[in-house]
Amino acid sequence: MTSTTGANPPAATPPPTPPGRSGLPPDDALRVRAWPVLPLAILGWLAGLLPWLVRRVGGGTFGTPWNPRNDLREALLPYHHQLLTLLLVVTVTAGVLAGLAPAWCTAGRSRRPLLAALATLGAAAATSWAVAQTLAPDPELGGSGTTAQKVRLALVALTVAGSVTGLVLGLAVSLGGPALRVVAAAPAVVVAADWLGQLVVGAVRNGSPAPWLPTALTVLSGAVVGALLATTARSSLLARTAAWVGALGLLVLTAAALTAARYVLESLRGVSPRSAAVEELLVDGMRVLRGSLSSTLTAWSWPLSPPLTGLLVAVAVAVGTTLAVRGRRSRAVTEGGAAR
Repeated sequence: MTSTTGANPPAATPPPTPPGRSGLPPDDALRVRAWPVLPLAILGWLAGLLPWLVRRVGGGTFGTPWNPRNDLREALLPYHHQLLTLLLVVTVTAGVLAGLAPAWCTAGRSRRPLLAALATLGAAAATSWAVAQTLAPDPELGGSGTTAQKVRLALVALTVAGSVTGLVLGLAVSLGGPALRVVAAAPAVVVAADWLGQLVVGAVRNGSPAPWLPTALTVLSGAVVGALLATTARSSLLARTAAWVGALGLLVLTAAALTAARYVLESLRGVSPRSAAVEELLVDGMRVLRGSLSSTLTAWSWPLSPPLTGLLVAVAVAVGTTLAVRGRRSRAVTEGGAAR
């Protein structure tokens, strides 16, 4: 009989490795975690302010030289009556970039609410900080007495509205399905093209940008939307149809909405804050929106309107890319059958 005295005890079972992280490289293991979404959302939101940050470097004081409170060269937001369109564009783009932060995380669907909450928290923190930093010197933004307070509230409201709109679009792109992702990306791409144009305008300090820049940006936005539509080739017919109709419709509608918003925001200067005057201006803005949509759908004479150009480019790129991919697949199948 063999004695068991002094025998080695059985080896302890190692603790189980957390699911989803076993054997992952360090970079992939980090991307499983959700916490980086918060700082990425903050950095993305601040990156959306780049056109204004570039433009303010070469600009002079926006107020009187003897009142440094009105010098917005150190402000994170362009709170000036002549820069309201720029404020809208940069805040919407900032929200989109913050909403794209969840794309960093490779976790499953069950963590989407957490990722959305972290991105929202990051966008809210960045927005609050930018507003507080801009208003900290107590600049004179216009009006007097109660009117001055209304002007401040209007600027903050425009900032929040732009940020929330962009955040919703960004979250839909980063967390939505294939069809929703393409539909939400269409308006984001149009605003991003305008954002890029504002960046070029801010960078060109000595002179005006090239006259072909708006057309080039329109073609670029149409090409990007068309490429995104081509990615839905494997989706169901219903999803593909919804993506095409929604994305192309929003491509045109967003361009028209930007035109109307630009008209309203640029016309606010000198308008009394009375509700009747603002209401009349909003009615005029709706007329501009309908006119822009009408010209896009009916004016086919040369030169084509920018929204119509973007629409045609999107359709051409989407159809051409889809046909090219299908042709490549069919050739691969034919060659594979012949090899057998």
